[in-house]
Amino acid sequence: MFENLAGAHVLVLVLLLTLDVLALVQVWRDRRRSDAVKIVWTLVIVLVPVVGVLGWALNWLLGRAADGLQRTGR
Repeated sequence: MFENLAGAHVLVLVLLLTLDVLALVQVWRDRRRSDAVKIVWTLVIVLVPVVGVLGWALNWLLGRAADGLQRTGR
């Protein structure tokens, strides 16, 4: 089944798997989100790996930017 995988393919798969795991860890470490939101993000990341991780990363970065703006009072 995996005989035709070249080194670059394996590297991409490992990179995607690593990003998925990191995203899932960050989702479940976030204390501001409810368990329902965490479950939804987990399902999105697991069922649609590339799009799910990109969507989560965008949401996470925008949330951090919004927190930063609130702290500065702008």
